[in-house]
Amino acid sequence: MNKEIRHGLVAALLLVSAGAQAAMSATELALVQADAWRVRMGFHLLSIRGDNPEDRAALKALLADGEQHLDALKAQAAPDEKDTAAQLEASWDALDQRALDNPLASLGYADYSAMSEINTTTLAVDALVRKAEVAGDATYLDIAQLSVAMQRLASEYAALAAFPSAGLKTGTGLQSMDFGAEARAIDESLASLKSKYAGDEQARDVLAFIDQRWAFVRKSIPGMDDPNTQKIPYLFYRYATQMAERVSDLAQP
Repeated sequence: MNKEIRHGLVAALLLVSAGAQAAMSATELALVQADAWRVRMGFHLLSIRGDNPEDRAALKALLADGEQHLDALKAQAAPDEKDTAAQLEASWDALDQRALDNPLASLGYADYSAMSEINTTTLAVDALVRKAEVAGDATYLDIAQLSVAMQRLASEYAALAAFPSAGLKTGTGLQSMDFGAEARAIDESLASLKSKYAGDEQARDVLAFIDQRWAFVRKSIPGMDDPNTQKIPYLFYRYATQMAERVSDLAQP
């Protein structure tokens, strides 16, 4: 069953469930958070590959899938969660508009406002998820959170590969990403999760897949701060996307 149909069924069932106390899924919120970072990565891939039509189509599909996630979350929202759901929807709409308008990709010039706005719109979605207090399902939440960390790192990798001033600190006041520290934290989290889910065949298979892909792109991370090191942004994008999709399939069977 495709995701659009599945989310529609979820929304419909929740709306007609009389007397049921709905609540947004913490895991699905984390998947939206990961998707926001994936959108930012896709924005910068357009710059790297010259507004490639396939990349633009993939970005549009990801944005549409994010809207489906939000539709499901809105249907799940308990009364005290509806404001968060509405804010998420508005933030996603802003991210959608910015992500598909990339002057460096379409016109060939670096627009710092666009780079700043892709940062602030992504961070707005991320912040809303982080502060959300939900009582809904949290199955495989820790694996979804691993995906968030990986997609955040991958999006910054793509940003800096696209343009030296496209990093997260542009327009946000944040510090430059410490790629070494981020990668080590992912290493530790992945090792812990592999141990935790050793007896869960589905989770174990997904984590093994992630481990394989991560081991390859991990080798390129130490060179991110060296302007003379060759970058592999498209391969990083492709592997990060595959990992995110496997996590999403696990969390939403």
